[in-house]
Amino acid sequence: MDNYFYINNKKFYYQKFGKGKPLIMLHGITSSSNTWKHIVKTMEKYRTIIALDLRGHGKSDHFSTYKWLDFSEDIVSIINRYIQEPVEILGHSLGACVASQIAAIEPNYIRSLILEDPPLYHLKRVGREKILERFKTQLELSKNINKNEIFQALIKDNKEDDKERYKDISENLFNLDPRVLEETINGSALIGFNPDLILKKINKIKILLIVADEQKSGGVLIKKEVEKIKKILNNLTVLFFSNTGHNIHVEKEDLFIQEMRSFLNIK
Repeated sequence: MDNYFYINNKKFYYQKFGKGKPLIMLHGITSSSNTWKHIVKTMEKYRTIIALDLRGHGKSDHFSTYKWLDFSEDIVSIINRYIQEPVEILGHSLGACVASQIAAIEPNYIRSLILEDPPLYHLKRVGREKILERFKTQLELSKNINKNEIFQALIKDNKEDDKERYKDISENLFNLDPRVLEETINGSALIGFNPDLILKKINKIKILLIVADEQKSGGVLIKKEVEKIKKILNNLTVLFFSNTGHNIHVEKEDLFIQEMRSFLNIK
């Protein structure tokens, strides 16, 4: 059975597991709540997991705009209307940026944040050409209305044993509203997102920042930016995952879960 939150007559798909304190999980750009399927198997023993599809992703509705502020305000509305108690939030990439802005908007509803490789400064640092280069293939594929053609294009130059992963990616790209990527590439997605101001507003919240190897991740978050973040946040723990790409929770699943449990004081 599909589960949906309704905000302003729009549907937001979510998956719910376990029992205990609410832990919201927010995926990265072009992904979906399914990215957490392996993490959930462990964490549902200790928390009520609410894994959402952001607007324009997965089974959630498409919208006219995709500013990061829009994503954040969606989740704030969901917390206020449906959850109605303080939450922990785990966010990956875009989801981590959204999590930080949610905390800036409603700090009293946040117990703690786990931010996995957030591109807080990445888009402005590298410029539109580099962002286009990073997302060009995904944008082209997301406009294809044939899911199997997307899948065949993905596996064309990739290993046979990665087929299951590329099925998930093709599903995500098939469901994705291409405008999500278009607004990211042209920069309009960042209107209303000021990372320095956001960090100052959440500087007392307990935060775990998980950072990928910048050579493997394409420099999504670099050490110079981490040092800047450390100077702003007063209750911050930083973990660097060496030789690990941007999808840390997938590449180093067991260690990721171990560090999550330690941070959340789960024995």
